[in-house]
Amino acid sequence: MLKQISDIVLEAGCIVKEGFYSAKNINHKGEVDLVTDFDIRTENFLKEKLQKVFPSFTIIGEETSAEGSYPAENVIFIDPIDGTTNFVHGVPFVAVSVGVITDSETKYGVVYNPILDELYSAETGKGAFCNGSPLKVSDNASLINSLVATGFPYKKDNLPYLMKVLEEVLKSTQGIRRAGAASLDLCYTAKGIYDLYYETRLQPWDMAGGIIIVREAGGIVTKLDGRYHDMDDDSLIASNGLIHKEFLNILNEIK
Repeated sequence: MLKQISDIVLEAGCIVKEGFYSAKNINHKGEVDLVTDFDIRTENFLKEKLQKVFPSFTIIGEETSAEGSYPAENVIFIDPIDGTTNFVHGVPFVAVSVGVITDSETKYGVVYNPILDELYSAETGKGAFCNGSPLKVSDNASLINSLVATGFPYKKDNLPYLMKVLEEVLKSTQGIRRAGAASLDLCYTAKGIYDLYYETRLQPWDMAGGIIIVREAGGIVTKLDGRYHDMDDDSLIASNGLIHKEFLNILNEIK
């Protein structure tokens, strides 16, 4: 089943790659939230192909599904182009992301960056891989020596809190990266490039494909209060597990 999903995502990646090097029709979903004709085209392709493989599943896509409550099981979350702003501006940090959920847990996760040709995949209990090679989180046990990734929401109403967190994290780590695609931030954590990744105000399609990849690579994913993340929260912390508690302590000290 994982191979079938991966093959579909690889095909979808061809559409994204075509669009990356082509002229695009760009629209605004919000003040700074973009959508292109290639987002819609890729999402429609994914829905059509995945529905044939999972006929009884509900498929939720970023561009063609309304925000709100979603089923807890037998649902597929798809992000046709995670990192649309990067896509529009020619930054090669973009991905097609698919997460298949059963019983509130991701059973399969596939994330593909067609520009760098990196295919990340995982199935519950069977490990995580990038282009067929096993993934393992970093073994860095010190937050001060850690490279941390984050992202920022489109809505700016929570900026004071986010800036406080950013200030404390900058003082407590080796550095912070903000690349602009949550699914790939999760995959880079699984790969051991990042030691930890945190973000708020995410949607299920941002997280569903990548969370299982982190966990199957030996990492942990929680809510901001340290509780297990089971797709019912819009914020997360993903890490190698060794620096997780130290990072949580920083968050707990911020008012």
